[in-house]
Amino acid sequence: MADLRLNKSVVMIAGEVSGDIHGSRLIASLKSIDPLIQVHGIGGDLMIKEGLEPVYHIEQMAFLGVGEIIRHLPFIRRVFKKMTDLVQVERPAAVILIDYPGFNLRFAKKVKSLGIPVIYYISPQLWAWGKRRVYKIKKYVQMMLVIFPFEKDFYEEYGIRAAYVGHPLVDIFFDAVSPKKTEEKEKVLGLLPGSRRQELEKLLPDMVRTAKCLKTSGQIDKAVILKVSTIPIEEYQKYILNDSYIRIHETRPADFYNMLDVALVSSGTATLETAYFQVPMVIVYRVGALTWFFGRLLVKLDAIGLANIVAGEPMAMELLQKDFNPQRAESELRQLLDPERNAEVRQQLAIIKEKLGAPGASRRAAELIVSFISRRRSRIPS
Repeated sequence: MADLRLNKSVVMIAGEVSGDIHGSRLIASLKSIDPLIQVHGIGGDLMIKEGLEPVYHIEQMAFLGVGEIIRHLPFIRRVFKKMTDLVQVERPAAVILIDYPGFNLRFAKKVKSLGIPVIYYISPQLWAWGKRRVYKIKKYVQMMLVIFPFEKDFYEEYGIRAAYVGHPLVDIFFDAVSPKKTEEKEKVLGLLPGSRRQELEKLLPDMVRTAKCLKTSGQIDKAVILKVSTIPIEEYQKYILNDSYIRIHETRPADFYNMLDVALVSSGTATLETAYFQVPMVIVYRVGALTWFFGRLLVKLDAIGLANIVAGEPMAMELLQKDFNPQRAESELRQLLDPERNAEVRQQLAIIKEKLGAPGASRRAAELIVSFISRRRSRIPS
């Protein structure tokens, strides 16, 4: 069993592409403060590149909806047991959980029972749904590191101390925003169908149909799809067929956002990124009927898009479930392609950059984690 006075290892779990991005920057910041820190756990290629010793890859963890989770329960139980065994053997200085609440909140309970402190970075959106789960946070998590100012206020209402560190996407994009000028001739539509295969299947076909409508009517010259690392390019290509005006973007996300006039975006972190680059958008989402039914029972907000939530007012139209169809989406995007309206919305979206503040979130989070670990180690008897 590892000696806690000397152990500088942590276990980190991220189950989604956005978690891999933020986790990778957190690992880099942790190692810049203390190169001896070792990180084991669940993540993607970016986290592995920064030094994560992977137990599972996020590609294995991308489940969407109630039905998907039920079908994968045996695998999820195996992951839970293997990660529990790792914590018991490794006895890490802390377990760091990144969003992914369905798995991570249950795992937090188990980790707490083993006497290992739990740090939560990128809070679950409990302020939008499942507020009863906040009591699990209070019971099982020793440190909350939140990325929105209103999250700090939310947790403090429940007597939970939370440190606001800022949003990590600012670290990535702060100097990269170069909004497209509305007078540029080539009109480009961005398509962001999400980071899971299930989202691709449910959203990309109608996204492509919407692009075709806009191309046929002369509203756009081309459409560009933002590829994520966890989905092979062949999965995108089968929806494009011979549509030569649709391209797949595989390089820097900043270059992608800066070329866009408008975007059709799956609800999630991508809406915030799109808004950060001041790109007028329509937010879309579609899940299974059962998942939607239970989701509507839980969600207590008028909007589901992060861009709208962070702004505190409607910044983008949300077309959900049956409301998302090519005709409706084309109509909304056509309005946003009007030069005057486009410029107006871009100016309104500047509030997102203002609200997310200055860069440095990953570094601030890492400093708090290292300080927490150091204080805990100093309290362990010799």
